[in-house]
Amino acid sequence: MLFRKKAQKPDMYNFRVLFVLFLLCFGLTFGIEVFSKYMEREPDGTFVAREEVEIYYENYYIKADKARYNPRTKEVVAEGNVYVKSTDGKLEVKKGSYAYIDLNKKVGYFLNAEGRFQKFYFKAERAEMEGDIYRIKNGEITTCPPDRKEMVLCSSKARIDQKYVISGNNSLKLFRVPFAYLPIFVYPVGERRSGLLPPTIGSNTYNTFIYQQPIYWAISRDKDATLTIDLRDKQAKGFSIEYRQAFLKEDDLQFRVSYYKEPTPPGKWWEGRDPTTFRENRYRIQMNLDLGNFRAGLDTISDPYFLEDTYLRAKERRVPYLTSYVIYKKDFERFLITFEAKHFYDTTSPNNKNTLQKLPEIDFYWKSQQLWGPIFFSLFSSYTNFYREEGLRAQRLAFFPQLSIPKNLFGRVFYSNLVFENLYYFGLNQPGYKQTVSSLYFSESVPFIFDLQTDNFKFKNFLKVGYSFRGKDLNNQSFDNIDQLNKINQLDALWTGSMSYKDKEILNLYVSSAYNFLGKYTYDNITADRKLLPIRAIVSLKPFEGVSLITDSLYDIEGGFPLRTSNSLNLSYKNNSLTLGYQTTRSLLNQRTSDQTSLSFRTSYRSAVFGLFLTRDNRIGKDLVRQASLDYRGACWSLGLLARDNYNGTRGKYIKEFYLTFNIFDLQSFITPLKR
Repeated sequence: MLFRKKAQKPDMYNFRVLFVLFLLCFGLTFGIEVFSKYMEREPDGTFVAREEVEIYYENYYIKADKARYNPRTKEVVAEGNVYVKSTDGKLEVKKGSYAYIDLNKKVGYFLNAEGRFQKFYFKAERAEMEGDIYRIKNGEITTCPPDRKEMVLCSSKARIDQKYVISGNNSLKLFRVPFAYLPIFVYPVGERRSGLLPPTIGSNTYNTFIYQQPIYWAISRDKDATLTIDLRDKQAKGFSIEYRQAFLKEDDLQFRVSYYKEPTPPGKWWEGRDPTTFRENRYRIQMNLDLGNFRAGLDTISDPYFLEDTYLRAKERRVPYLTSYVIYKKDFERFLITFEAKHFYDTTSPNNKNTLQKLPEIDFYWKSQQLWGPIFFSLFSSYTNFYREEGLRAQRLAFFPQLSIPKNLFGRVFYSNLVFENLYYFGLNQPGYKQTVSSLYFSESVPFIFDLQTDNFKFKNFLKVGYSFRGKDLNNQSFDNIDQLNKINQLDALWTGSMSYKDKEILNLYVSSAYNFLGKYTYDNITADRKLLPIRAIVSLKPFEGVSLITDSLYDIEGGFPLRTSNSLNLSYKNNSLTLGYQTTRSLLNQRTSDQTSLSFRTSYRSAVFGLFLTRDNRIGKDLVRQASLDYRGACWSLGLLARDNYNGTRGKYIKEFYLTFNIFDLQSFITPLKR
């Protein structure tokens, strides 16, 4: 126990030095130090320190105008401008009028206190301490910094420990204005704590009220789960449970089950749909497992309209196919083996009976090896079981050995490839199809690389010229790209280039086309008499800071019109960005099959972000999606508003949606990735 006066008189110097040395030795035993300007000892042994009092004891630092210390009971009473801080940084009472601490039992209380515990700040008439547990009475709690207390939770009492804050009789205030009453509120302290996550509230054409409440459970360092309750006043009500676990890296296992109970009979949202698809009990089961070479996934739903009816985000609602799979890959020094079994669920069709499945597909690839001289040999073979409930199905064996010969001619390296293509079909369920198909495919190619540089400009170019030949049309059944063995006799060219100015890339270019000696080709199941195949051009241009243009087009040279065009122009300046897009496709008969325009705008001012999004179908003259959003990021909270119109072509009307999302006290920040 050590006491020191901050001001000492010269005539008492020698005596006080001996006294301080004595107290220093005495203090090493009891581990307490007291500094002050004035100090005295009362008859009962209590020491009283006044003015600029500082006390150090194990994990605590105490500062006050006046303090009393009882060395027998190790009790400290501090008064006036009380400041208390723990050495581990978890507790800090920045201001208080009175403090009592039993240093032996590690209990005490503070009056009219303001301070911080881990990530949140508190202010209370009385704050009690019992080890690592704190209780607050008639106070407020917030995660906002002290100079920006925009959102606070006022409560009559609260309990704080190393994991949670539990408060009762709460009034939630935004900018000191009460907007919600909560009889009890629980939120985590520190990292990855279980508790309630911010909900989503909204409405749409079919529901006047939608409420989604996620509940997070941090099971352990490498496991967690989320339960989301989904309530709607008219449509299906349900819940989803998601479980995640890390084995070798983050998110090796994800498992999710969603269940909804549909009212009987269904409401207006089922009008125009196939009535046979209706299910009172609706579900989706998802699973993804990644163990390196082995991966597996499950994704299945009760009916094709499940995604459209239950999800709020457009990206989740418009998934055309769900895929369940098992994949195993093993890479050896000389060969690669792949096993895949894939089952697809077509969400765009009333039933899944015509969807083609691969159950399974086994691939074997023998890597290129030198046989003799300049000749190299490689082999691709596969077995696939194509299955569907209704329609053509079969088992196919593909056997494609390949010989490659690189050779130097005229100072260039020419690559000759000869592929022996063999397809064998078994178990065809319909007559009239070929059982065996064989062909020979030959290709020749030569690459050219040339770079140019003038002053600050650099040009990099790659050109490949080639010739390919297949002697006949096989007219075999087509399950995938391997079956498409059509007659080929063409000269093709591919050019890629880039241009940079002062080491900053401003242009990327890709161009490819071919001259077809056969005089005809097939595009999108239509055959046309053309010698020049469509030219594919991709241009990415960034001429100035904040300006970028990307265009991808497929142009029918002889027909004189584009078959496919996708353009995107992005403009950005400071906190503003604008993106304009245009996509169109046409058939070889110059008939429009799709024509859409899109616009996206985003701007921000301080903590507010405003966005607009529009997609228009020019063929029908309707906006497919109209969306406006506003997000505001506060000191320890955020608020998001989303209004959207989705055009339903089946019903010929717009489905209106409005959603509100908010994050109280930044609860999302308490969730971190899984770790092993």
